[in-house]
Amino acid sequence: MFGALFFKECKQVLRSLVYFIYVVVFVLFITGQMSSERAMGLQAPVPGQSDYGTAVTTDETLIMEGTLAGLVEDIYYNSWVTYPLGFYKAVMLTDREMEQAEAILERCTGKTSEVLVEEMKRHFGGYDQSNVEEMEAAQESYKVSVKEGLSYGEFEAAMEEICGLVGKKSDYEKSRYEHSIRVPQTYEMAKEEFDVLCEKDHVTRAYMRLFCDYAGIVLAVLPIFVGVSRALRDRRAKAQEVVFSKPASGMRIIVSRYLANLVMLCIPVFVTAFLLQQPFLYKAQTLGIRGDGLAFLTVPGAWLVPEIMVVLALSFLITELTDRILAVFVQVAWAIGSLFGADVLVGDFGMRLIARWNTLGQTTLFYSMEKGFLLNRCYYFLLAVVCVVLTVIVYERKRGGNPVWKNTAG
Repeated sequence: MFGALFFKECKQVLRSLVYFIYVVVFVLFITGQMSSERAMGLQAPVPGQSDYGTAVTTDETLIMEGTLAGLVEDIYYNSWVTYPLGFYKAVMLTDREMEQAEAILERCTGKTSEVLVEEMKRHFGGYDQSNVEEMEAAQESYKVSVKEGLSYGEFEAAMEEICGLVGKKSDYEKSRYEHSIRVPQTYEMAKEEFDVLCEKDHVTRAYMRLFCDYAGIVLAVLPIFVGVSRALRDRRAKAQEVVFSKPASGMRIIVSRYLANLVMLCIPVFVTAFLLQQPFLYKAQTLGIRGDGLAFLTVPGAWLVPEIMVVLALSFLITELTDRILAVFVQVAWAIGSLFGADVLVGDFGMRLIARWNTLGQTTLFYSMEKGFLLNRCYYFLLAVVCVVLTVIVYERKRGGNPVWKNTAG
């Protein structure tokens, strides 16, 4: 009985125009973001290169020096950038607030803001202001020394005070400054990172994480349309009474319907991942590495499937409750909040629906955060299960003639 219901639901999905729109939009979006050129440019670093790129530092002294350098500039211009809702917002402090900010800066550096501004001007004055590369070099090398004896805990408390002055989502929140200070990589650092990418990620896993980063953005929204469309289909066809009268239990009907939609939503994701992985699988072979041929299944399976599950489950629950398309608006709002609420584009998973890893590599950093990532995905997996169970309960109540949500429109 269950198998027959499952395959019948799969056929229903294949007859849906909304599903084919989902497939087309997903494929166009992800192929527009991913490029096989990244694979062609993947090479082991060699001694003597002029540039080995940069890496996020975890050195507390460098984090404090870089953050305080930005604080000097913001105080000098009295121009503070925040992203309270994910969108740019410029903030200008009052004279009293500026005095407080200057006092915090002096407490962290042991120097007045006037002295620090003069040092900043001398530093940037030593570079050609009309040359972009020179100005980038000046910005990268500009640091402000920390007062002797200042602990990292005292620095964190000071930055919290700055956040209290300028508002939420500024560069002075811990989640931002601990992931934004970058340092030039040496040959040894670049070689170590490349070796880890090859030995632990087998190249393809790193690429699949980047794939999941982009795919996760669009999959936070697209499945909701498929789910809502299916949940409302019986009502549009005025077939609710027929469905309610079937001998199958509500559990079988809802679970088979949910799993069928989940499988059909996942198929295009895995197929696209498989095709996009091939250039990197070939590149791994040219580097003498055995690429992970199953990365297209394992990485999206852990990264994207829980996201699709919860989005689809939420669409079923809200639509079954209201018989309306309210789930679309709820999910779009949630997706936007998750996307623009991220402090960084690499890591900082927390409880965010969209897990970001917008880089090819940084393997060591990812595995240091892997536990947080797995907790995040397990949370959404369990939330999806809860939503499905609640949908079954709502469905059974409606089936028994007890509407959960009074429908005044008839």
